[in-house]
Amino acid sequence: MTQGPDPRAVLRGFMALVLDMVRIDPDRRPSAEMQRWHRELATSLGVVPEYAHTNRELLDGALRLSRILDGRARDAAAREPAGGERVAASR
Repeated sequence: MTQGPDPRAVLRGFMALVLDMVRIDPDRRPSAEMQRWHRELATSLGVVPEYAHTNRELLDGALRLSRILDGRARDAAAREPAGGERVAASR
């Protein structure tokens, strides 16, 4: 079973498009496709998606998802033993 692309890579692609949209017209309503992509990203992370009325709000939502992913990465790194060694499970 394949798991698909890394969520961080997908989020980076999404954010690149959203940043471009904000640069062009921050107050414009995001397309249905961008709203759907945002919902799918949030759902894949187990986060309740927030509806964005403007491109700027969509960027805020993308940044929120990025902070959540960053926090999870820090938590995972903190749980890893010192020196990056993996501890074998005892039987």
